[in-house]
Amino acid sequence: MLNALFNIIIAPIIQILEFFFTLFFEITNNHGLAVIGLSIVVTLCTLPLYMVAEQWQEKEREIQENLKPGTKRIKKFFKGDEQYMILTTFYKQNHYHPLMALRSSFSLLIQIPFFIAAYTFLSHLEALKGVSFLFIKDFGNPDATFKIGSFYINVLPIAMTLINCISGALYSKGHGINEKIQIFGCAAVFLLLLYNSPAGLVVYWTMNNIFSLVKNIFYKLKNPKKVLYTILCITAFLLFISTATILRKIKVEFRILVAVFAFCLPVIPFIVKKVSDILERKFSVLDENKKLRFSLFILSAILLAFLAGFQIPSTLMESEPEQYCYVDNYKSPFVFLFNTFFQAAGLFLFWPTCFYALFSSKIKKSFSLIFPILAFVALLNTFAFSGSYGPILPECIFMQPQLFKPTLVSFLLNIAAIAGIIAAVFIIIKKQAKIISYCATIVVAALFMNSFTNCIKINKEFKKMQPPSIKTEIEPVYHHSKTGKNVIVIMQDRLFMPFVEQCFEEKPIFRQKFDGFTFYKNAISFGRYTMIGTPGIFGGYSFTPYEINQRSDETLQEKHNQALLTLPVVFHEAGFSTTVSGLPYENYLEYPIENMYKGYEYVKRAETRGAYSDLWYQQHGIQKVQFLAKDIKRNFIWFSIFKMVSPVFRRTVYHNKYWTSFDSYNDGLPRFVDNYSELDYLPQLTDATSTENSFIMIDNETVHESILLDYPDYIPTGKEATRFGPGKYAKHDHFTTMMAVFNTYEKFFDYLKSIGVYDNTRIIIVSDHGTTVQVPELKNESGSKLKKQNVVATLLVKDFYAHGPVKEDMTFMTNADTPYLATKDIVAGAKNPFTGFPFLVEDKAPFVKIQIAQAQSTRIRKQTSFPVPKDEWFTVHDNIFVKENWAPLFSDGQ
Repeated sequence: MLNALFNIIIAPIIQILEFFFTLFFEITNNHGLAVIGLSIVVTLCTLPLYMVAEQWQEKEREIQENLKPGTKRIKKFFKGDEQYMILTTFYKQNHYHPLMALRSSFSLLIQIPFFIAAYTFLSHLEALKGVSFLFIKDFGNPDATFKIGSFYINVLPIAMTLINCISGALYSKGHGINEKIQIFGCAAVFLLLLYNSPAGLVVYWTMNNIFSLVKNIFYKLKNPKKVLYTILCITAFLLFISTATILRKIKVEFRILVAVFAFCLPVIPFIVKKVSDILERKFSVLDENKKLRFSLFILSAILLAFLAGFQIPSTLMESEPEQYCYVDNYKSPFVFLFNTFFQAAGLFLFWPTCFYALFSSKIKKSFSLIFPILAFVALLNTFAFSGSYGPILPECIFMQPQLFKPTLVSFLLNIAAIAGIIAAVFIIIKKQAKIISYCATIVVAALFMNSFTNCIKINKEFKKMQPPSIKTEIEPVYHHSKTGKNVIVIMQDRLFMPFVEQCFEEKPIFRQKFDGFTFYKNAISFGRYTMIGTPGIFGGYSFTPYEINQRSDETLQEKHNQALLTLPVVFHEAGFSTTVSGLPYENYLEYPIENMYKGYEYVKRAETRGAYSDLWYQQHGIQKVQFLAKDIKRNFIWFSIFKMVSPVFRRTVYHNKYWTSFDSYNDGLPRFVDNYSELDYLPQLTDATSTENSFIMIDNETVHESILLDYPDYIPTGKEATRFGPGKYAKHDHFTTMMAVFNTYEKFFDYLKSIGVYDNTRIIIVSDHGTTVQVPELKNESGSKLKKQNVVATLLVKDFYAHGPVKEDMTFMTNADTPYLATKDIVAGAKNPFTGFPFLVEDKAPFVKIQIAQAQSTRIRKQTSFPVPKDEWFTVHDNIFVKENWAPLFSDGQ
């Protein structure tokens, strides 16, 4: 119950604080200015509430002044119960109740939720730790400005209290003693609460007090409106000048935004006045029918709450429910759905209803007009302008870089549609307002039914799932033969081929430790995503995306499963034991996963991903962080808002990559460790006890979950990296993670040698695709949709009994050569058991048809082909580093 109340009342304020703090930091690149900007925003947002509080307080003072003579006489002549009864009668005669005295405390009550939110957000904000601003050494700790003896004196809380007292004295001048006691008592309480708080939080609250002082000064001026407008014009001028001076280094779009805001600032009061006059004259039905006015507002608010808190997140969860089950300490995915719904209810229903109840009839009328527009525009953007942004992680981070730049046609259509909604709402409300209420009711019912259906599907998949395996000790799961042959295929997700040579240069010993390996530098994948680049690795050329699309008699799920089973089947038939671990998109993530292995029970399935994470944290003395659940809870509501706003504003909502989070390292550490630990423990997971030839196939995603690691060890420490190597890409998380992975390979190869199975083991390390890092060798042609660095493949091969430093080979290769390389000289004329197509392809050029379309969700599992526009197919031949060898597969889209 308390958690629900927190999410409804406090969490929306925290989300808003995070949003604006991040926005101001992006604009200024200064944490101190971001805190001050945040204080300004909160002050402006709460100013209407304080104005209402001031009106109530003034009304209470007048009432108390009028009642004072009567109450004084009664208290003088009567005592005890008689006094109480006569006072009660006196209050009733004057239509007053003692509880109304609480109105004088309303300004204090307003501060409580905002204080709790600010304290929760700023006092635990990692981004402020170690940050200096002006004379403050560390925003993340008390300011400790000077020292007396062994005691540090925090100046900021004292300054905050002095400003608070000055503001209170100015405000309460001429008021009663009780009100003064309340004000100064409140100042003392805040001093005690915040004295040892982080400086960033105290700066925020100090700025609030300064703005409160300025507000109180304005109340005492003869012509506050004229003075305020003068300040407004000066502020606009300074902002406009700042775009060409102090703000010249910030992003262009923000400078334009600041300049437009500065230009509009002086005319805002006139616009508000004009709109107010129109509201006064028009829409008289909303003045005459208060019930209708309220229903328009409340139904629209409910619609927004259901859309943001139920429909959008449930649809996202239904697409891949397995991502939200058994997350950190939570089993059920519905924890995240309820959390988002309560936040949406607070943001779109609770707080707007509070504002609606407090303000005047004119403001109520504005709410009844604005909220239907917001509701139907949100529906329009969510369903008609949803956008296509590719695959998304559970915490709502897009896996591919986004520009969020809608086409001109899409932008104009969106503007026209929004204008149409605004016009329609105004016309309908003027003529037949009940239609809006009916429409909102129908939409809410539809959203509820659709979301409920999503929940049924999510629950159905959740019931099929099993809790993840957590190991308390390590036992070998990969069994090698000392006398027979062993073949290991490791698909290292997103292992970036251009960085391989960089790794060898930084640590030359790798060239010796990768004993007998050949590095195929001229290798390509068939797509820029795992779902596209993987099937060819395991199934050969008949499972490349173009060839998959040619077969319409089977679903994508069936074809993907066949690709994953290809090598286990071939090696089993050749007399090998077969073990697989963590294969990508098993059964296309339809649970139970084990269904794809029915009829292939000889394939041993080792569950290693994440199974040893707890043990790894414990052995390395690192406290386990559980950020995924926290990030899902925080980001779901932002994803909903992202979908509800116009596409042109989605970049602002998304905040590049981490929404409103500054803890990108810690956010990525759990996913990194889940994958890294299984590589780090490869020696302990391996033995030489097999009496048969052994085939082992592993998928590992450590590089996919890259984080920045410290040079030269590249071992996770639980802290953000501060030491960097000398190389060109030393500060790139992808490179440091690859160094960490290569360190585990080095340790693993030494172990295989120590147990006497390195020589009789063939090892293939292959990647499914590249990454977005720009490298000179793969420079793109101007205007090309193809980003070549995304589709390169890493291919490292050590054959039986091969020795010597790493050799480089420029033979044109693809990752679909993996099945041939794995079976060469073991299975004569090896073919794919499902298609009959040979693994060996002499001339690769006709088969290299690369798909660069956005990755698909597993929701397409029942389709028979990948939906790819013709202009997103490319070919390459002979040498991938020669730009003339690249070309669109279909000329002019034909």
